[in-house]
Amino acid sequence: MTQKSNPRAIKVLIFSNLSDSLRDSLATEPFDANSSNEILTCSINANSTVDIRARWNTMMRSLIGSEEALMSGNQLVKDE
Repeated sequence: MTQKSNPRAIKVLIFSNLSDSLRDSLATEPFDANSSNEILTCSINANSTVDIRARWNTMMRSLIGSEEALMSGNQLVKDE
């Protein structure tokens, strides 16, 4: 059985031509977000399964919100 205090880590790679904009929109979020060559890398660390799950949920909500905001902005530009 895995101990609850073992460190856990998750790294998510997102391939997008908007990786720099996504990174910038995540600047205030409580996880690392970096971009390079149209790849956004987000990573989280925690000391328990419960914590990593909570951080995962936060990261996913933030990514979804950022993407929706960027797509909304792109739609406004197309409509003008």
